[in-house]
Amino acid sequence: MRARVKSLGVLVSALLVTCSLSWPEEAKKGPDKAVAINPVIKGADLLFPPGFDGLFDKVYYEAKGKASKSAQATAAPATGEPKKSSSLSLRLYGGFNRLAAGDLNEGFDGYFELFELYNALGFADTTGGYNPVHAGYNFGADFVFQLSPMIGVGIGAGYLRSSASSLMTVAFEVDELILEGTPTLSAMPIRLALFFTLPLSGKFNLTADVGGNYYAALKVDAAQRLTFPDESWDEMSFSASRSSLSDNLGFQGSLGFEYKISSKMGLFFEAVGRYASFKNFNTVMGLERDSDGGEDTNEGKLYLQTFTYPEGTYSAFTIESTPPAPDPPEVTYREPKIDLSGFSLQAGIRIRL
Repeated sequence: MRARVKSLGVLVSALLVTCSLSWPEEAKKGPDKAVAINPVIKGADLLFPPGFDGLFDKVYYEAKGKASKSAQATAAPATGEPKKSSSLSLRLYGGFNRLAAGDLNEGFDGYFELFELYNALGFADTTGGYNPVHAGYNFGADFVFQLSPMIGVGIGAGYLRSSASSLMTVAFEVDELILEGTPTLSAMPIRLALFFTLPLSGKFNLTADVGGNYYAALKVDAAQRLTFPDESWDEMSFSASRSSLSDNLGFQGSLGFEYKISSKMGLFFEAVGRYASFKNFNTVMGLERDSDGGEDTNEGKLYLQTFTYPEGTYSAFTIESTPPAPDPPEVTYREPKIDLSGFSLQAGIRIRL
C-alpha cells in the first residue's frame, strides 16, 4: 500500500513541475526537473510503474527464445548441404568372354579331325575346318554394401555364353560332303565377393574384387550335320545340364579402373580372371536323325574316345550307358572336364543407391 502511495506521490510531483514550466519546450524537460527536485525519483519511474522493466525483460526474452527454437525446428536445410551417401550400390556390366573348354573342343572336333586325316593321307581334299568354342559374351549385376570407403561385400548374378559355328567341305574324286557343327556352352554365375576401391588422383579409382562363384544352369549343347551330294543328311547332337551346388563351384577375381562421373555414379572397365573346371556330367541325352525321317535317342555318360593309328590320331565324343572297355594303345576312353575357366573384358556403370 505504501509503495502505491509513494508512486502516486511521485507522479503528482512530476505533473506539478511539468505544468509549472512553459509549454512545449520546458515540458519536455519535465521529468528531469522532477528528478532535480526529488533525487529519489528515477527517470524511468515517471513513465513506467515500478517492476515494469523486470517484467518486460522476462516476457520479452522468453518469447524470443521460444520463437528462435521454433524457427530452428522448421528451418529448411541449408542450400548446398551434402546429403549422406548410401552404403549400397548397384554395378551393371557386360562385355567379352573367353572360355578354355579344352576337353569339350577336343570332342567337338572329332569328325573334323577325321577328315583332316583323310586329307593328310591323300584320300580327300578339305577346305574350312573346326572353329573352337572360346569367344562369347557375358553380363550381370552386383549389389555391393560398403563396409568402409575402401572395402565392400556384394552378391551378384550373371549370364555367360560361348558358341561357335564350323564348316568344312570334303571333296573326294566325284563326291563332295559338307560337315557343319555348332556347339554352345552357357551358365549363370551367382557370386559372393569382396570389392576393393583405392582412390587415385582426380576422379579415378583403382578397383578389384575376389570371390566365389556358383555356376547355376550349366549347360552344353552340340550338334553336327553331314550333308551328302544328293542333299540327304545325317545329324548327331547331344545336350547336358547340371545345377549341383557341390559340383559347380569356382573362383573369380578382377582388376580395373573407375571414372567417377559424380558422387553417386561412375563408369568402370575391368579384366576378370576365372577358374571354373568341373567334372563330367552325370547324364547326357543324345539324338541321331537323318533326312529319311529316322530318329534314335540314347542316354548315358559322355566319354572322350581317342583313336591312335600309325597314320595319325583323332578324338570324338561317345555316349555310353556303361563304362566302355579300352583297347590300348589303339582305342582309349576318359571322362572329359567341363572347363569354363577363362577371362572377361567388361565395362559397366556403378550407381550409388
